[in-house]
Amino acid sequence: MTSTILPQTQNQSSETITEQFDVIVIGSGMGGMTTASLLSQLEGKRVLLLERHFQVGGFTHTFKRHGNLEWDVGLHYVGEVEQGSVPRAIFDFITQGQVKWQPMPDVYDRLVFPHFTHDVRKGRKHLIAGLIDRFPHENLAIQQYFKDLDRAYMWLELYTVTQMMTGKLWFLARLIRKWGEKYAQMTTGEYMNSHFTDPKLKAVLLGQWGLYGLPPCQSAFVGHALLVRHYMEGGYFPVGGSATIAESIVPTIEAQGGKVLKNHSVEEILIKENQVIGVRAFQKKGKRSIEKIFLANTVISDAGAYKTYTSLIPQEIKLPCRMETKKFPNGTANVTVYLGLKSDPKRFGFQGENYWIYSDYDHDDIHACRNELVNGQVNHAFLSFPSLKNPVAKGHTAEIIAFIDADSFNAWDNKPWRHRGGDYEELKTRIGNSLVEFVNEHFPGFAEQIEYLEVGTPITTTHFTNHRNGNIYGLPMVPEKFQNRWFSPKTPIQGLYLTGSDAALFGVCGAMTSGLLSAAMATKKPWKLVTMVARAIKYSNALKPD
Repeated sequence: MTSTILPQTQNQSSETITEQFDVIVIGSGMGGMTTASLLSQLEGKRVLLLERHFQVGGFTHTFKRHGNLEWDVGLHYVGEVEQGSVPRAIFDFITQGQVKWQPMPDVYDRLVFPHFTHDVRKGRKHLIAGLIDRFPHENLAIQQYFKDLDRAYMWLELYTVTQMMTGKLWFLARLIRKWGEKYAQMTTGEYMNSHFTDPKLKAVLLGQWGLYGLPPCQSAFVGHALLVRHYMEGGYFPVGGSATIAESIVPTIEAQGGKVLKNHSVEEILIKENQVIGVRAFQKKGKRSIEKIFLANTVISDAGAYKTYTSLIPQEIKLPCRMETKKFPNGTANVTVYLGLKSDPKRFGFQGENYWIYSDYDHDDIHACRNELVNGQVNHAFLSFPSLKNPVAKGHTAEIIAFIDADSFNAWDNKPWRHRGGDYEELKTRIGNSLVEFVNEHFPGFAEQIEYLEVGTPITTTHFTNHRNGNIYGLPMVPEKFQNRWFSPKTPIQGLYLTGSDAALFGVCGAMTSGLLSAAMATKKPWKLVTMVARAIKYSNALKPD
C-alpha cells in the first residue's frame, strides 16, 4: 500500500484494490509486449501489463472454432525476420527464442487484376526484373523508383531515431530531418503520377496498399517505402500461429515478479503535478466490475494516441496535443471473413501465398467505393490461408479481408457482442457471401470447399480493442503524421510514454520498433537503445538457426 492521495472517483465499486509496480503498460499489443519484455529482462523492472480483452496479444492473438480451426486476427505475414536481421534479433530476445518463423513461398503475394496477375517474388533483383519484364517501356523509371524507395526509407529510419530527442535536441532533430523530408511531405499518389505513365504499372506498384490501409492519394510515400522495403526479402509466419508471441513474452514479465492481467480495462491515468503516479482500472468479473488502483512512476500506453490523449488523461489537465489528436484523420476499418475449409487448399494450387484481388486498376477509386460492400458490391479483397503458412496447423482455414467504414454499422454500435440482433447477422451474412462469391469468380470451386463461415466487423474490433471506429492501423500514415511531434514515445506528462504504431511505425515490426524506443525512453537514458539492440543481436546470434 502507499500513502499517495488518490483522486476521488464516482460510482466506485465497494471493492477497491491497490498494488505497486515499477512500470505499468496499458495494452498488450506488439508495442506493449515488447516494452514490457525489454524492461523486465534488461532493467529488472517489475512490470504490470494490463489487457482489456480476455486474450493477451492485441492483433497478434488467435481464436479457434470447432477445436481445430484457428485464425490469426491481425498478423498475416511479417517481413525482415530472416536469420541475421535486426528485427529477428529483437523478436528472438523478447520471446527468448521461443518463436520460430516459417518462410512463405518465394512468390509470397499475387496481385490479381482484370486482365493479368503479377507475382511478387522475394529478393530485390527479382522484384525489379519482374516489373521490367512486364513493363519494359518504364525501365528507367522503375530503377529510379527503387533508388527513391531507399532514400525515403533512410529518411524514415532517421525520423524514427530523432523521435528520441527531447528538449533542446528537438530543434536539432528538426534540422536533421530536413534531408529527404520531401518524401514525407508527398503522398504516394503524387510520387506515382510524377514518375510513371502506365496506369497498370502504377496499379502493380500500389497493389499491397492494404498493408498500410490508405489509398495512394492519402498515404505518405515514406510509409509506402517502408512497406516495400519490409517485404523485400519475402514474408514469414510464426510457427504455431501469432499467439505464440504472447505465450513466449508473458513468462519473461512474470520472471521478474511482474504480472499480466486480462479483462482489466484502464479508465484513467493518474497524474499528480504533471507526474504520472499510476492508473485506475476495472476488472471484469462476471457481471461485476472491481475497481483497482495500480501505482507506478512510469506508465507506458499501448492504447493509441487518440485514446490516451483524449480519454485516459483527465480532461482538467491541459494538453497542447489533445485537440490536434482529435482533429487528426481516422484510420481504416475492415471486415474479415473467417473460413473453415473441407480440404487442403494445396489440392487447388494454393501454396501459402496471399492474393490481392482488384476489379480495377485505380486504387483510389476502389477505396472510394469501399462502403458499397454493404449492398453486396465487391471491388477488392485480400485472400490468405493461415493453415498453409503454419506447418503445425490442424485444420484448413482461409481469410478474406475487405475495407469498409465503421459508420456502416452504427445502428448496432451500442449493442452487446454476440447479441446485436438478426438484422446485424443478416448484414454480416450478405457481406460474407458477397466476398466469397467475388473470390470464387477468380478461383472457381473455392466456395464449394467452405464448411464454416464467420464475419468480423469494425464494431467487433472496437469492442475488443477500444480503437476509434474499428481502426486497425493506429494513426494513419498520412504526411501530416510526420509533422506532429506528439506522435512519438515522449508525451507532455512526466513518466508517461506511448508505444505501438502511433509512437513509431505501422505493422507488427513497426509496433515492435516503437516498443524498443519506448523502453529506452522509459529508462530516462535514451542512449540505452544502442545497448538494447546490441544485447538482442548477441542473444539471437547465440541461438541455433531454425
